[in-house]
Amino acid sequence: MPVHLYLSPHFDDAILSCGGLIARQSARGERVVIATLCAGSPGAGPHSPFADFQHERWLAAHPGVDPVALRRREDEAACALAGAEAVFLDDLDCIYRRHGDQWLYASEEALFGPLHPLDDDGALRAALARLREALAPDAIYAPMAVGNHVDHQRVRRLALAWASAGARVDFYEDYPYVERPGALWPALNQAPVTGWTRRLVPLSGADVVTKIDAISCYASQLAVLFPDGMPERVRSHLACTGAPGLAEALWQPQFSSEEQA
Repeated sequence: MPVHLYLSPHFDDAILSCGGLIARQSARGERVVIATLCAGSPGAGPHSPFADFQHERWLAAHPGVDPVALRRREDEAACALAGAEAVFLDDLDCIYRRHGDQWLYASEEALFGPLHPLDDDGALRAALARLREALAPDAIYAPMAVGNHVDHQRVRRLALAWASAGARVDFYEDYPYVERPGALWPALNQAPVTGWTRRLVPLSGADVVTKIDAISCYASQLAVLFPDGMPERVRSHLACTGAPGLAEALWQPQFSSEEQA
């Protein structure tokens, strides 16, 4: 039985970007594991003002609830609906990461800027290496970091290291960031990748329904991500990607011979 490992920076990224493919793979009886990397609990606080602002948005309908515990429950429900296993690693979301008394990402600008030089990913690299060894996946899926979110950048960098060493890694278009005009091209034109091969994944009507139903499980995020309604936007994006059908897209990177050596 093939084993598919999806690297999801946050609790919703894999389902948002690849929910149709995940549903199709699980329906075929294949094992699908979604590893959410930034799933660690920051504790009771205090948190940065920026993190508190995010909590207010997420918890508008759930005042007083632990935001990470809530998002874990949402992700477990979404993964179960899509037929995937949910695995949670202990890395902190960037809005909680700090160095001494300094919050590393304390604004919207920092969230989509360069990685902070003090942002150490050594523990995350080690945890991912252990997970990969334990699962021995036949295929790995990672974000392209479309939109440039710093947590997506970290995962892309780690996955590209695996790919350049010979692992089969497909990179997914980060949804909904990829909806923004021109957002995909910066992600395609970053070193060390010298080229990409795009592969469309056609989806059935049942795949799309499962994807939309799974996204609906992330109630704390829907008003933030889809203030104008989610199902119509998702279907429209899948139609734009797969015209004349519905599809998601995956990309495989190419490297120079020097990089792979």
